Amino acid sequence: MKPIELESVSKCFNGKSAVVDFSIQVEKGERVVLLGPSGCGKTTLLRMLAGLLAPDEGRIFLDGVLVAKSGRILRPPEERALGMVFQDLALWPHLSVSGNIQLGLKAHGLPGRDRALRVGELLELVEMTEYADAKPSELSGGQQQRVALARALALRPKLLLMDEPLSNLDLELNIKLRADIIRLQQATAFTLVYITHDPEEALDIGTRIVMMREGRIEQVGKEKEVREYFEKIQNRARAGS
Repeated sequence: MKPIELESVSKCFNGKSAVVDFSIQVEKGERVVLLGPSGCGKTTLLRMLAGLLAPDEGRIFLDGVLVAKSGRILRPPEERALGMVFQDLALWPHLSVSGNIQLGLKAHGLPGRDRALRVGELLELVEMTEYADAKPSELSGGQQQRVALARALALRPKLLLMDEPLSNLDLELNIKLRADIIRLQQATAFTLVYITHDPEEALDIGTRIVMMREGRIEQVGKEKEVREYFEKIQNRARAGS
C-alpha cells in the first residue's frame, strides 16, 4: 500500500490544462520534489493532494484509500492525515508561537495537558523552545518557518506537503532550513511532497525528483537528469528569444 497514488490525474481552469494525465506512486518515507518553472502545474497537484481541489479526471489514493476522483472530493483535507506548509506561512499574528502550534490540537479535542506536552516536544524538535511565548512579528523569517513546520507536524501527519516554503528567504538561511527539513523528516518519518523551482534546492531535499513542464511529467531522476532537464529549458528559452 503506497502513501500516494495518482492515476491519470488531469485538471483544467477555464478550458486551459493545468495538469495533464499525471500518474505517480510515492513510497513511504520518500522525499519527492516536484520541480519546474512557474505555471507548470506543481501547486495545482499539491492542492489536489491536499483535498482543496478535485481532479477533473483520474483518481487519487492516500494509503490505499480513494480520496478523490473525476470531479469529486471523497475525503476532505481534515480526513487525509496530512500537514501543509505553503509559501504564505499563514501564522496567526495575535497568537504566540505555542498558540499557533496548538490550533490543530485544540480543534481535534486534545486535552490541555496533552497539548502542552505535544507543543513542548515540537518546540524542542524545531529548536524554538525559548520562543514559546513570542508573537510571529517578533520572529525572523527562518524562525517563522520553523513554527509553521511545527504546526504542520502537530497532529503527527503521515504526509507533509510543502509549496515553495523557502522561496522568500536569503540563500544562507534557505540552505540551513533545507537541512532542518531533512532532519525533521528523518526524525518523524513522514512522507514528503515538496515543490520548488530551484534545482539546487530540489537536489538537496529530494530522494526522487519529478521534473514538470506544462502540467506533465517530463522526467524523473536525480542530479544528472535534473541538470540535463534545466539545460533543455535554457536551450528552449534561447531558441525562442
